[in-house]
Amino acid sequence: MPRSWALVLFLALALAQVFPKEGGRYAYSDGTLQELRPTSEGFRLRYSKEGKVLREDRLRASPEGLYLLGVGLPEGYFSFEPPLLLYPARLELGAAWGGSARFLGQRVALSARVEGWEGVRVRAGAFNAYRVRVAYTTEKGGTDLKELYLVPGLGVVAYQAGEGWVELFRYQPLSR
Repeated sequence: MPRSWALVLFLALALAQVFPKEGGRYAYSDGTLQELRPTSEGFRLRYSKEGKVLREDRLRASPEGLYLLGVGLPEGYFSFEPPLLLYPARLELGAAWGGSARFLGQRVALSARVEGWEGVRVRAGAFNAYRVRVAYTTEKGGTDLKELYLVPGLGVVAYQAGEGWVELFRYQPLSR
């Protein structure tokens, strides 16, 4: 089983209360580019690398939080049944949430917890960020653990996965 399900969930996680409402463009140290575009139901988040579109997440904003509806991949569009809560409407220290959904023929589960509020320095600058620990599991035994650094009004500025560290080096709001 490819680890793409974990990447799909992880990168979309950064959007609930911490996203910029006007959308924006993000460039990360691993070469990933993201473009967040507002829509009538929430957002579309497109990921690309080396000029190639990898996927596009469809997100719905609700009073409860931000939900991942599905993911457009080169092979087609795949929905989450039911949509998966990525973030509650309000982040605060100690907040915990989780859920499960069917995706690509298997059940995937997400559990997350806000572990702290701390300063983090990345190429894009120095920020105060929520440190969120996120775990993903699948019914086929796959697991993934990440630590995200989320800045209110901006999004993910860095994440740690195992020994790997990826950081934001540029953000640009979308033109109106």
